[in-house]
Amino acid sequence: MKKLFIIQLLLMLSLVCKAEDRRLVIITFDGLRWQELFSGADEALVGNQRYVSNPGELKKKYWRATPEERRQVLMPFTWDYIAKNGYLVGNRAKGSQMQVANRHFFSYPGYSENFCGYADDKRIASNDPNPNPNTSVLEVANKDKRYKGKVMVYGSWESIRYAVNNERGGFPGSVAYETNISAKPNSTLKLIDDMLLGMPRYWGSERFDAFTYAYAVETLKQDHPKVIYISFGDTDEWAHAGKYDSYLDAANGTDMFIRRIVETCEADPFYRGKTTYLLTCDHGRGYKASFTSHGAGTKGSDNTWFIAFGKGVERLGETTYNGPFYNQQFAATIADVLDLDFTPSNGVKQQPIDPHYKGEPLVDLEPFTVYGYFPALENVVPAGPGVKYSYYEGEFDSVDDLAASGVKKKGVLSTISIDQSSNTDHFGYIFDTLLKIEKGGTYVLSCTSDDGSKVFLDGKMIINNDGSHGSSTEEAQADLQQGYHRLQVKYFEDYEGENLVVGIEGQGVKAERIPATMLFHE
Repeated sequence: MKKLFIIQLLLMLSLVCKAEDRRLVIITFDGLRWQELFSGADEALVGNQRYVSNPGELKKKYWRATPEERRQVLMPFTWDYIAKNGYLVGNRAKGSQMQVANRHFFSYPGYSENFCGYADDKRIASNDPNPNPNTSVLEVANKDKRYKGKVMVYGSWESIRYAVNNERGGFPGSVAYETNISAKPNSTLKLIDDMLLGMPRYWGSERFDAFTYAYAVETLKQDHPKVIYISFGDTDEWAHAGKYDSYLDAANGTDMFIRRIVETCEADPFYRGKTTYLLTCDHGRGYKASFTSHGAGTKGSDNTWFIAFGKGVERLGETTYNGPFYNQQFAATIADVLDLDFTPSNGVKQQPIDPHYKGEPLVDLEPFTVYGYFPALENVVPAGPGVKYSYYEGEFDSVDDLAASGVKKKGVLSTISIDQSSNTDHFGYIFDTLLKIEKGGTYVLSCTSDDGSKVFLDGKMIINNDGSHGSSTEEAQADLQQGYHRLQVKYFEDYEGENLVVGIEGQGVKAERIPATMLFHE
């Protein structure tokens, strides 16, 4: 009996030691698409001069023959090390599905879902830097005696602190242009502080990821947090800026940051062999030219991914035909690693992500709407080259409001353009033209606008990008017979930024903006 008691006591002590020895590094990318993670540079974007300053140079850096080669050169640490020491989910091209459960598809709702364990669509519906009414799993961790005072957060974007509630939870956090939070600040951390404060604030409420990375690595060495959350944001900022080259460079750079973070941990006895690493993102992005955007109106914005490696993680590599998984399971996965009892504020516990789970696959939306065959117009003789326009002024919520305001002026332009507007805000256009198709076949028409727009082909609406919003792109595919087709574009500008670009691709034509040689008026 005494022997059995000793065995049970040793087992209990072993379990306690196991729990005490847990270390967790959490890393998020803001808006990194699954397409780049699993397939590398996007063929539709890597050579597009609208989004790339030097296509030849970018292709030299990141373009290779196969998706596997492209992802390897873009994110070498992910595919050389992480894939061999853990697993990845979210490659939808291979049947692995993960996505957000919230319906907003932008940052604060995504981070709240990640750390609070459910999609609070009603209360978390903006990116405004307001405290999260929900309890985050990091708050629960800091209340546990094993992790009390050993939870820390470094984030590039200011709203990260609100999403995880570090102030209410009593654990330190440094975001945006806040300096280091180390309890043992050394000369290196003070140097980083000086550099951060001396830098121009390029993105206002978000610092460059290099500072977040530098703070995190030095704090790992100085403070030995048991749980650290590191939030990177450069990928999202460069994508919104329409700079695909910088977006790829940011993904590549963050991959290098992660390598250095792991090397720092695995060189330190405090972390070596005891650390689990969990990675994900807050939302996806649109397809092709829509990579600049995300949100409920942009297809693909809900698609995400998840990576786990390190202590206690199966070495499965890239997983296929599993899921669907949801970002609201991320908090449960954190709780599972840390051996925490975590119940989200809505009272519904989620299951930790299990890469072996195979549920009913989701039906993904096509990247663009596919329309049928459009015969050419009969007995149409153009009056001349160009586009007829009607110009309107007023405060509009939709392109459908334009006609009621009355036409301010009319005329003919060489292309579809808003450059001749009399105002910088609160105006609109209706463009009417004949689109000349020299070679019949399949074409993809695109419309990028800030704010709203609709595109009609031969009287049928094929693109609906209406409403007040930032720059976003929608596309439609159609089979067009050789000849003339009526094309109408309606557009309105609400306030701040404004742009309108209507493009066409197919049958040897690849134009970001439909060329004047294809446009005629009646």
